Amino acid sequence: MPLFKSLTIAFCLLLSLPTFAELKAGDQFPDIELTDQFDKKHKINDQDKLLLISFDKKVSEQVHDFLSKQEKGFLSKHSARYIADISGMPSLITKMFALPKMRDYEYTMLLIKDEALAEKFSQSEDQLFVIHLENNKIQNTEFIDPSKAALLFGKP
Repeated sequence: MPLFKSLTIAFCLLLSLPTFAELKAGDQFPDIELTDQFDKKHKINDQDKLLLISFDKKVSEQVHDFLSKQEKGFLSKHSARYIADISGMPSLITKMFALPKMRDYEYTMLLIKDEALAEKFSQSEDQLFVIHLENNKIQNTEFIDPSKAALLFGKP
């Protein structure tokens, strides 16, 4: 009986945790750790001002087209992070093809590898999810057409 009671309490606590999909202005950004394409761990911190999050291949390709044309260190210079959801990609494809290709990119790409984590974020088909931060506190969230990513950095 104690095991059942413990499991019930744990389940109720899990249900009460807010999902990232509910993130709104004024909320603290959740304390999550993501790895980049080189398996280096990163946390979103107080210096980060802008998070660009893609959840599908088409959006990722458009963001890559934009970022690949920028100077090295572009994201850091703008206190921005690019996060791509690769959780739906088969692990063999990820290891053999996707990660080696991503390692050639001139920018750091944080990766969501866990489907449960990916599902916690707001998503909109063919849209880039953007989170504006100040001292790790959410100022605004929005969905934009990925072809308009340059506007976030004051570029035409």
